[in-house]
Amino acid sequence: MENSALVRPATVRWTPWQVQAGWLLRAHRLCHADPSSRQLPEFAAAYRDGHRGAAGTSPSSLSRWETGRVPVGQEAVRRYEDVLGLPAYSLLAPIQTIARHEGGATAAVFLRGGACPSTSGSVETDIEPLLDRALDGGVLTGEDWDELTLWATYGGGRVSPGRVRSAVVRRLLEETLVSGGVSWMRRFESLGRLMADPRWGPEVIAVCSGAAEQPGHAGLIETVCALDGSPHPDAARAVLRQLTDPTTPDCLYGALLAGARKTRKRHFSAEQTRVLVDVVDGILAGGPGQALSLPAVEAAAVLLPGLPLSPAHAARLAGAAADHGETVRAIVRHGSLVGPESAAISVTRLLARLSVDVPVQIAPALRDLLDDLLHHPVADVRLYAAMLLRASPYGSEVATALAAELRQPSTVRAEDRAVPLLYALRVLGGPGQRDVVAGLTLAQGLPSGVVVAAVHALGHVGGRSPESYWRAVFAQHTRATATDAAEQHSVMKRLVYGFAMAGELPLFTRLVEEQDRAAPAQHLSEWWTGLAPHISDSARHG
Repeated sequence: MENSALVRPATVRWTPWQVQAGWLLRAHRLCHADPSSRQLPEFAAAYRDGHRGAAGTSPSSLSRWETGRVPVGQEAVRRYEDVLGLPAYSLLAPIQTIARHEGGATAAVFLRGGACPSTSGSVETDIEPLLDRALDGGVLTGEDWDELTLWATYGGGRVSPGRVRSAVVRRLLEETLVSGGVSWMRRFESLGRLMADPRWGPEVIAVCSGAAEQPGHAGLIETVCALDGSPHPDAARAVLRQLTDPTTPDCLYGALLAGARKTRKRHFSAEQTRVLVDVVDGILAGGPGQALSLPAVEAAAVLLPGLPLSPAHAARLAGAAADHGETVRAIVRHGSLVGPESAAISVTRLLARLSVDVPVQIAPALRDLLDDLLHHPVADVRLYAAMLLRASPYGSEVATALAAELRQPSTVRAEDRAVPLLYALRVLGGPGQRDVVAGLTLAQGLPSGVVVAAVHALGHVGGRSPESYWRAVFAQHTRATATDAAEQHSVMKRLVYGFAMAGELPLFTRLVEEQDRAAPAQHLSEWWTGLAPHISDSARHG
């Protein structure tokens, strides 16, 4: 142990949401195809041109938004999308996601948007068909969910009784779990609106906590982690329940992830915090031989700086965390997955692989985002960094660079380097990167964490794979060779997700029927095969 060197766990860094939002706007302006639009005065003129309410918007106003000195508003972001010729919500959706995660007064003002539906009878009339479709199996788009949830939370809309609200929430949660990209972000924001609302919050908490008690549910990590969005005591109790008596290892991991944000937002009571301390103590002081995944141990280490520990207790747990390996030691010592020297080398190498010039005004923030993408100890922050990068002018470039790193044998043999790259490709990866990820799911001799991460990433990366690939990966991962049953279950669950998201569930069913030894895997697909077609159809509608 290294107690003497680890007196107090390092604080985890956070970048304000408005700074990251401003960087995204500035990056698109500076990289616009029209050189004149790259200049602030010319862009400000285009921003004002024909746009109601923008007459007084000056170049200095835009500059304050782009540098994060003044939080930008939703209408301004939508105007940037229009002037830059970008698809609707391509900038707004990721900015909503990071603002929702950070919370606070400025985020609340931004998320409210100042454009709430009225409570007139005509609005009620317009909403009724949406409710009917939500309850009766109709297709809903992201726009529909925005309209419905804005009306329900900010527009004074009333939906009764509670079982009807619960049915709407279950529908929204299912769509969120099977969607991706902007479609996912818009539904996730709609779910967050309802979670934070005093009238809808209890139903959302009950639906998420109820889903977490179903071992065969496809979204255990996500549903438990979503509980970090509410300060309601029921949400805190549900998270503590999964920490002390988890339904599955995925539920424990989701609860640890939720604990990071709930601790930072002071959602736990003093008594609940003492329980959290005991849980973290048990995980970190239990030693590397306990049956816990490395991501769970890392998530527990992230919690240390926010816990009310005495100096002696903090030093003891910091030393115990160091015994779990280099990654956990780096979290405690540096507030990062790696030390600062290694982080700088990784980011510099990735930047060197970009084939485009990065304007000097946005280069430092891009470096920080790449650092967050690869090294931030909080999984949600890594996820949202990937979303911001994908929405930026550099998304495809970064995806290509990540795949190039994964083609290096020395990288894929090092779990601490390969897993963050694969995690990032879940969001950034497209058809051009699919072969790299697919190859790692079949490769021999790799660390188990790399294989699990590759199988997980496969369900998110764009493009398609031939039937021969699906047969090969199914056969490899259903062989009874795994010594760790929990690890085998984790791989298979993520493999089912990959089949489902690729529309290959019928093939999965045939493969199960063809191979007797794969029969135990069949129950993992039951949630997916029982999913109503209108859920999948809706999830594909942005």
